Amino acid sequence: MGRGRGRGRRRQSGAFGVLLVDKPAGPTSHDVVGWVRWALGERTVGHCGTLDPPASGLLVICVGEATKLVEHLTAVDKRYRARFVIGRSTTTADAEGEIVAEAAVPPDLEARALEALRGLIGPLELRPPAYSAVKIQGRRAHELARAGEDPALPPRSMAVHELVVEAHGRDGASLWIDAELTVAKGSYVRSLAEELGRRLGLPAHLGSLRRLACGPLGVDDPRVVGGLNAVLLAASEGRPPKWRVELPGERDPGDGASGEPDHDPRRHAAAELRARMSDPWQRLDFEVSELPSEGAHEPLITRLIQGQRLGADEQTCAVLGLARREGPCALVDRAAGRMIILQREPSERGRLRLAPSRVLRFEPELATSH
Repeated sequence: MGRGRGRGRRRQSGAFGVLLVDKPAGPTSHDVVGWVRWALGERTVGHCGTLDPPASGLLVICVGEATKLVEHLTAVDKRYRARFVIGRSTTTADAEGEIVAEAAVPPDLEARALEALRGLIGPLELRPPAYSAVKIQGRRAHELARAGEDPALPPRSMAVHELVVEAHGRDGASLWIDAELTVAKGSYVRSLAEELGRRLGLPAHLGSLRRLACGPLGVDDPRVVGGLNAVLLAASEGRPPKWRVELPGERDPGDGASGEPDHDPRRHAAAELRARMSDPWQRLDFEVSELPSEGAHEPLITRLIQGQRLGADEQTCAVLGLARREGPCALVDRAAGRMIILQREPSERGRLRLAPSRVLRFEPELATSH
């Protein structure tokens, strides 16, 4: 009996918040987004930075009006634990691809490999992997690569901010190195693996990858949705594998596995997700001011919602509960169900002003208060 995930999603659920999901290896990031859409009955769901199918770890997901914050939650550094394998390259630059080249790693290369890996720290100009979600004239690079075409992606700016080697060893003729690293937004760890191989003159690929953090948000957060099962579905010939994501104990009522005649897997998943969903402003890494239900701020809020810029003088900032400094910030009016994203920026005359960029609206009772 099928879940019918493609039906019953015409109405918006009104769900509003941010989920931290520990993605299992196998499913795509879009598979996880699809599961959240199905569980909550909410079409407006988006993730904040793709994790490749073989990778596991933190996937930040915005629900409902909170998708307006994707650009802010995406534009952060990412922290990973990665295994770099030297001695073998693959079509996808990870362990999932077909082997392209192999070479024995000399025993005396180990020290030079460690030095070369640490040498990746800093700004880089590297090509994204051919099997990636980068778009070329409206088509994903991985679609072109699977069709036998060379996407010929141009180099892009990447950066490694920190890299700490945790362990290293040999597996037959290959050398592996485990490292924890922090990279800038838009950096591909598979590209780093390929670059490591180029610097050593040997084939290399990314053996495994786990995302530990996105900015200040970590996979060890107590409200992370974890323990997900990845179920491989029947695949069509010549197509990428299809996966189903589910919580432990989540089963179709017709498969007889739940043992509970009234068990509703969709309701079970929705309850778990809503329990772990956070108010969006709790997940931002810039200043947030929660406003009282009434007060001198009300006419200022009206003007900001209308798109007007306000001078960020001491009195205005004090009324809104904001510091007088440049950078993004947010105002939250729980009672009215409104959240305003602002930029504190200098005007043409050099005076600081508040410029509204986004207004999010939500049902006041949907604020989680966690």
